[in-house]
Amino acid sequence: MKHLLVIGGASLDVLHLKDRTVASLGGAGLYTAMAAWHCGARAAMFSPRPDPCPENLQPVAKLLSDWLGPAVDPGQLPQFEISYRGEETEYLKVSLGAEADLSPDMLPPDLSMYDHVHVTPLRDAAVQLSFIQVCRQRGAKRISAGTYPREVEDRPQAVRDLLAHTDCFFLNRGEAIALFGSLESASTEPGKVL
Repeated sequence: MKHLLVIGGASLDVLHLKDRTVASLGGAGLYTAMAAWHCGARAAMFSPRPDPCPENLQPVAKLLSDWLGPAVDPGQLPQFEISYRGEETEYLKVSLGAEADLSPDMLPPDLSMYDHVHVTPLRDAAVQLSFIQVCRQRGAKRISAGTYPREVEDRPQAVRDLLAHTDCFFLNRGEAIALFGSLESASTEPGKVL
């Protein structure tokens, strides 16, 4: 069974849907770890770890092989308020909480026990790259990362640098077109996955 470490974690979100507003768990790290678990992998997360763990996060925490990272008050988890009421997704509130304080030196000294490390979008591409470089130094076998539309628009060269330092890189259609000019132009080095 493959073992994945996801750098990035959970958020406590408020979603404004067409006909109602709901509280929801979120976070690229949480979604990635749970998708890996659902596909049969062991998944660990490195992110702020709520102590005590909120009741709605406890079932997820039990599925993780480990939740690494600094213990924080649950109120310090990232929080997003997102509207899906119109044609566009609108972020009404963004709070990175304690995730903004994560640094690569907090990672475990040996990452060789993981088959793969995935670095979610953390603050910006430069921060992601610093995590990727430390992961390589600490024995990560394969590294992947992803991005988000605004980062591609604001810092395309920083996103290209991320792509160059990963084995697998994730882009949605809009991000690929913004970064490469067209889907047909999207490419990476031989042996890597885009």
